[in-house]
Amino acid sequence: MELWTGLLFGFLGSFHCIGMCGPIALSLPRPRSDFGSVLVYAAIYNAGRILTYSFFGLMIGFLGRKIALAGFQSVLSITLGVIIVLSVLLSKAIKQSQKPAFYNTITSKINTAYGKLLRKQNTPALFGMGVLNGLLPCAFVYSGLAASVLTETPVHSMAYMALFGVGTLPALLSVYIAPHFISVDLRTAIRKYIPYLAFSLGVFLIVRGIALQDLRLSVTLMEGIEPFCVFPGAIM
Repeated sequence: MELWTGLLFGFLGSFHCIGMCGPIALSLPRPRSDFGSVLVYAAIYNAGRILTYSFFGLMIGFLGRKIALAGFQSVLSITLGVIIVLSVLLSKAIKQSQKPAFYNTITSKINTAYGKLLRKQNTPALFGMGVLNGLLPCAFVYSGLAASVLTETPVHSMAYMALFGVGTLPALLSVYIAPHFISVDLRTAIRKYIPYLAFSLGVFLIVRGIALQDLRLSVTLMEGIEPFCVFPGAIM
């Protein structure tokens, strides 16, 4: 995967963040001074969030490299694509199903820690809240990780997720800096289109996996998808 696609994917899916993480951004402490101070606060918080994404990218990058060297990258790409497509098609059933105990435990501990930091009202706590926000279970972030695992090296995977986080900045900054700029109704309407983005990513990963297997595809399709492929033979 080309690194710039992480930035693009983060930006296109960032409207999901407005709906899901917007309330969190609105709860953050805000300085009562100039606009520059507000930007600094926002930068500190988001730096923590992007750091968490980058760390996850690095860790999953090591897994992706081992899979690529073993010659199973195409299988991984198709598998991840199928999982994403199925999660979109079955999203209603997944939402209605009971969450596993470990999910509730993790979420509860993160929320508790977040509340403690929120009461401190200082910049180190603000950075910590960003880190914790990046730890919250999020299907959008998991989709980004699914794409990052298919990059060339663990460092590329880390950079991919860092750019993914940067791509979400415009939407989240707008919520923090100008809370009323994007209405609740608009946020709800935008969220309806996010599953289409996830579905498109899933289909793309499936087609990419097929391309890596050298199956018969049209020349036009191969030329279009080749920049997004990491061929096992090219990995050093």
